[in-house]
Order: sequence, then structure tokens, then C-alpha cells
Amino acid sequence: MTLSRYAYLLLTFIVILAFSLRVYNLDKHGIFYDEKASVLVSQGMAMEGNSQKNCFHTEGKNTFTPKEFWADKNLEDYYDSIRRSDIGNSPFYYVILHNWINFFGISDFATRFLSVLFSCATLLLLFFFIKEHFNNVILALLASFLMAIEPFFIAYSQQVRNYSLSFFLTLLATHIFLKIIKNEEKNVKNNGLYIFYGILSAMCLLSHFLTATVFMGHGLYVLLFVRKMRPWILLPLSLTIGAAAFGYWITFGGGNYTFQTLGYQAKIYYKEAHAVPNLHAGYIDPATVGNVSKKSLPIFTDLFISSNGLASTIAGKKNLILAFLISIFSVFALIKYRQGKNLKWLRVVSIFCVFASILAFKGQSISYLEVINCGLLFYLLTEYWKDTKGEMQRKQNWFLLILTFLPTVFLVLVTFKNGHTFGLTQRYSGFSFPYSIILVSLALIQAGIKSKPVNYAIWAVFVIHLFTLTQTIQQVLGDESLKYNYRDKARGENPYPKVAESLTKMYQTGDTIVYPSYSKEVYKSDVYTANIKKSVLDAQYVNLYLPKDAEYIQTVDAQERDKVFLKKKDGRKIQIFDFKGDTFRY
Repeated sequence: MTLSRYAYLLLTFIVILAFSLRVYNLDKHGIFYDEKASVLVSQGMAMEGNSQKNCFHTEGKNTFTPKEFWADKNLEDYYDSIRRSDIGNSPFYYVILHNWINFFGISDFATRFLSVLFSCATLLLLFFFIKEHFNNVILALLASFLMAIEPFFIAYSQQVRNYSLSFFLTLLATHIFLKIIKNEEKNVKNNGLYIFYGILSAMCLLSHFLTATVFMGHGLYVLLFVRKMRPWILLPLSLTIGAAAFGYWITFGGGNYTFQTLGYQAKIYYKEAHAVPNLHAGYIDPATVGNVSKKSLPIFTDLFISSNGLASTIAGKKNLILAFLISIFSVFALIKYRQGKNLKWLRVVSIFCVFASILAFKGQSISYLEVINCGLLFYLLTEYWKDTKGEMQRKQNWFLLILTFLPTVFLVLVTFKNGHTFGLTQRYSGFSFPYSIILVSLALIQAGIKSKPVNYAIWAVFVIHLFTLTQTIQQVLGDESLKYNYRDKARGENPYPKVAESLTKMYQTGDTIVYPSYSKEVYKSDVYTANIKKSVLDAQYVNLYLPKDAEYIQTVDAQERDKVFLKKKDGRKIQIFDFKGDTFRY
């Protein structure tokens, strides 16, 4: 069997592993608030029903039916739903999700499975991206494996949100960008790639606005390294496709109130961050240097799978300083060892690290080894950098760094501008992960070239670190990761389909279904729901799963907060479900 056949066999196993991790427990935990918004928006339904005036918010009309709920929607209804429920973001994703639901249904498994497919497609794309641009199959396989088990990708592949799509599209856009640049270096003219790149820019911007940071990285690369006139002219021209699509959307489409909504939210979050006392301390804080540093440090460390989780393990200034010194000392020892093959440097480092671990890490004995390993991997990456031959490849190294750090740096700058830390979160810079994974993979491979026999220790510690990450993966799949699931207590199954099933079985002509009205604190950050008097969300969520042509009489009781009732025609009230506040409203 040739190397190529072995490589593709290994790739198949990696894809199966990735797919298995992503579909595990896929519908065990009910969709949460943002996912519910995605499902409603994809059907042209604004949260709280503004685009469904035939059902809600019409004076003198207090009842509605599933048939009215599912009445045909026009284009403005879809615009309004995106405008009100997702600040005008992600229209391209909603077009895909709408058609996906038409074919495969609206169950939690079906709607989340779309994200699973895009996540697995991103893994495959990463393999071929590396194979073409680095000409290294081993590197491609290693990076693909790391992406398969990266907790960030697993978590966001299990959400009915735009993230997996935007990660795929931005990596594809970067791939096409590099093909354009390399073609131009070889004087190969391919105008079709420019057109494709422009179309991808439109898809990216309309899948998530912050994908713009990736194109900023492309522009910075051109500014620093491209000296041929043709790409300087044609790349901006191709990007006019994306600019035109985005411009139309925020001027005439569902994004025409995006900036006003963001401004409103910024004021709310700023007020909450600077309130005394701050009821959201640790979540929404003033954007001081200390607060931003504290919140951004784990974002930067978790960006690299080799340092995932270390920021929380070595919390505290003294521990951070000591960890930094350990890394520096370890790199110094490796350099000395490589220069003279003198094992005394390794003995000194070992003794130092044992005492350092006792002082700094106590119960987390493995953490100091992981910190040392990160320092060594960083050093090995610099060695790879120095050994890189060919001008194009050296430029490509810089490109990796730009795309790894620019999105997060952009978030940090915006945080200081806004004056609060809300929004400084990993998912908004997740476009960087493919490139950080490549950097870690390069360092691991370099260990086998530059640090024999120490490379076995480096690889062993990295494998141990991956085993510690299995706990994080288990938390993600168990819906108990604050970092990735936004909660440490697992949700149950989605209650709304079960409510709908019970109502379908029990409803008889003359009955009336009565829904509760319950508003969460989160509504105050949305200009459209800040002053809501009667929430119809529970009614909307249940109707997603009722027969579309049913003519059940339904109403919302503004005085009832938690219970769904079936009011029989003889006046009896049968309780169908009790949401118990936030308990079953995820």
C-alpha cells in the first residue's frame, strides 16, 4: 500500500472519529435560547411574533391556530425576523437552514446535524489546505486529528448556529486567496479564482459579520508581502462582490438596523458593567487593562490545543510569572543540550521543575510539565521558522501568525472601545483555530527533527495533555462545560416537542390551549423586547412542532408564568407542562 493510500485511510479514520464525537448526544440536550432564535428566524418568524401579526399583537385578536402560525411568509417577514432576533446577522446561514429544515425536518438532531456536516467539511478542507500549501501529508494528518478532538470545534458543531458554516467558509476563502497569490507569483492568470474569492467574501460576511477580520488578515498580507500590481488591483475588485452584498443587506435588507441595535446593546452593557454594585461582575465588567487581560488570557491560551485550559490551572500572578520562568529555563536547557548534547542541563531543569511544581501547582502536578512543553514547542516553532526555505513559504509562515492572532486582537481593541468586556469571547474569533492548529502541528513535527531524543518526552507530555483534554470533551458532550456550553448543569431534552405531542393527542374540538407568558432578563439587552408586556415565546416554540394545518384554538395568558394548560370545552383545565421558571427554558 502506498503512502498516499495509507494517508487517505488514516484520514478516513480521523473523519469517522470527528463525526462520532460531533453526533454523540447530539439531541440529548435541548436547544438553548440562541438556537431557538435560529430555528424561528429560518422560518421567517421573529422572536415574540412581530412578523406574525395574524397570530400576535393584533388588537382584538386573542387566539390563533397552528395553521395561522405557519401561514406563508413574505420576504419582509424574513428580513424582520433576522433584524429582531439576530441583529441582522447571518442571512446566508438562515437561507441554508431554511431549506435544510424543509428537507430534513425541525428536530433538534436534524437542525444541529447541519453544523456537524460543516464541521467535518472544515476538517477535510484543512487536510487538503495543508497538503497543497505545505506539501506535507504527515502535517496534514496531524492537524486534522487535532481538529477532530479540539473541544471548541466539537462544542460549536452541536449548535444550531452559524459558527461551523463561517469556520468552513473563511478557511475556504483563505485557501483560494493563497492559490491566487501563488498563481500570481508564477505568472499564472486565473480570473475565475478572483471571482470565486469575491463570491466567498459575500458568503462569509453574510454568514457572520466578524468574518471580516479574516479578510483584514488577507489585506494585511497583501500590504506586507505582495508587490505585483495585478493582485493589488483584482483582489479589491473581487471584494466589491462581498462589499456590495453586505452593503445591500445593511441598507435595504434585514441588516438595516444592525448598527443601531449594536449601539443600543453597547449602552446597556456599558451601564451594567459600570453599575455599583455590578450584578454581572465576572461576566460584564468595565474594560480596564486588568479586566481585559484577565478575560483575554484564556482566550489566547485556549486558542492553542497545546495550552488549552492552562490559564485556569495556573491562575494568579505569582503562578503565571513562575510558569513563564519555567518555560524560559526549559528552552534555555534544550538549546544548551542541542549545542553540546550535555545532559546536565536536563538534570538541572528536572530538579528546578520539581520544586517549582511543588510551589506553584500543588494538586495540578501535570500542569507544570504542560507549561514547560508549551515553551519548548514555541522554541521549536521558531526553529522551524529559521529553517524555512523559500521566500513564499516564509511569507506563508507570517500569514499563519496574522490569521491566528488578528481576530482576537481585533476583539480586544473593540472591547476597549466599547468600555465593557461583554463580547470578548472565544467564539467570535474562532476563525483562527485552523491556523493555530497548524502552528502546533508544525512544532510537534519539528520536535522529531531538532530535539532527538528529547522529542519523545515532548510528544509524551503532549499526549498526556490530550488525555487531560478528554475530561473537557466529556464535559462538552455532557453539556456541563461553562467554557463551551455556557453552563455547568446539563439540560434535559427539548420539552417543546413533547408538549406538542401531548397537545396533539389530547386536543378535541372546542378545547383551548393556554400558554404562559415569561420574560427572561436577557430581553433587556434587545431593543425589540426590552419592554415586552406579554411574551409569546413559549407559544411560538410549541407551535414549531404542532401539525402545520391544525386548527387548534390557542391563546397566551399574560398572568401565567410557567404552566401550559389544555382548557376543555366544559371548563376543566388540564395541566400539560410546568416550565418552572428557567428550569426547562434553556
